[in-house]
Amino acid sequence: MDKEEKVFLRRNIIKFIIGLILLWFSISYIQSHPAEKASIFSGFQVLWQRAVVYVHKITNTNSEAFQRKFDYEKTYGELINMAEMKKCTDPAILTEINETYLNLQKEWLKTLEENLPGYMRKANEYKQMIDNCAR
Repeated sequence: MDKEEKVFLRRNIIKFIIGLILLWFSISYIQSHPAEKASIFSGFQVLWQRAVVYVHKITNTNSEAFQRKFDYEKTYGELINMAEMKKCTDPAILTEINETYLNLQKEWLKTLEENLPGYMRKANEYKQMIDNCAR
């Protein structure tokens, strides 16, 4: 290696190390600020959900049911965040909300139409429980 290549390599190594340090600071900031973390990851999730709804619309399956399911998954995610933020919420209620959220995510299209009203009712009940906790 001649002198010019060594200088080029050294500068690139320094830039790489500075990049790693900045990446570490960014990751530590995102980990300590849940709102930032949620906003980044929710964008990818929304893109995925829209792709699934679009595919079901093309294949003439029930794309509206999937859209409602994704909307209620988002609602349950918000309920979980609200319950975690309020310290007075009973841990049993938080566990119940998490379990209902996981069941909703695993719900099949065939049973979704039948069970979606139950998930809607439970979401309203959980929201009232969380709101009453602050009073």
